[in-house]
Amino acid sequence: MVISCGSLIEEMLGDINYPKDSNPGKLYPFKVRVGCVKKRPPRHDYFQYILEMGRMNIERILDGSSLNDAEELTFIFPERWMSVHEQQKFMYAMIKHPESNSITKVDIITSSAVLISNFYNEQIRILTWEDDKDYDKEYS
Repeated sequence: MVISCGSLIEEMLGDINYPKDSNPGKLYPFKVRVGCVKKRPPRHDYFQYILEMGRMNIERILDGSSLNDAEELTFIFPERWMSVHEQQKFMYAMIKHPESNSITKVDIITSSAVLISNFYNEQIRILTWEDDKDYDKEYS
């Protein structure tokens, strides 16, 4: 079975929905959905084909350069390409970006506590899979 990246993201984050007048709706001018990966590392085969998603837009967001008319942004483990300081200011930089009014949705898959601290509970899903139990055996 072939699964598109979009359907994979929807499978992980599709149930995240919050009203525009909620705290996250007031803070961010675009919808933000965050998947917090509990145990799988970025090197897991599951992420193999999507691991580079968003990499090119990280620098564009941080320095305010053009996002090439992108309305929806997806980042898979963006913390791999940012310092802790950049992770702390990433969402602020996105809000202040000159093209932020054009952004409609941002999806982030991460295991970074620093990035997760920028979001409300309504925006976050904890992502687990059946083979996560194998990681418990390895390190116990």
